[in-house]
Amino acid sequence: MEVIQWIVAAGTALFVALVGFFQWRTAQDKAAFDLFERRHDIYQIVRRAVQQMVSSSPEFDQAREVEFAETMERAYFFFGDDVYKYLKALWNDILDVRTADSEMAGGSLSPAELKESLSRRRKAMDRIQQFYGTGQPLFARYMRFSRRLW
Repeated sequence: MEVIQWIVAAGTALFVALVGFFQWRTAQDKAAFDLFERRHDIYQIVRRAVQQMVSSSPEFDQAREVEFAETMERAYFFFGDDVYKYLKALWNDILDVRTADSEMAGGSLSPAELKESLSRRRKAMDRIQQFYGTGQPLFARYMRFSRRLW
């Protein structure tokens, strides 16, 4: 009789430990997925900003500037320094393109200034267009799951 009680107690303890392990694993997966969602939101905003700059930089308005700046601040806490530095460089390139666009729209530049402004804009736009080759892999490093969930 005591052996049966011991077997039932050991079986119950094993079952409780197994349930606890699976609950811990589920909590870990949920935390990883929540972090992924927040990082993905940041990535989406950056990707939309790049797409807007590439398709029509004059339409990158002040609301998008504010959204991008706030996203950079959030990225500081959700990604490493490599992504944050990349976003700062991307932001500087966006500002260079926007500044060149406004200078050219003003029409008050001398030919030498216009040439300099166009050169600066072209270099910045080239770096922005390299997002999928440079920026996306930086984000991917933080957003890929280390183990298969399904």
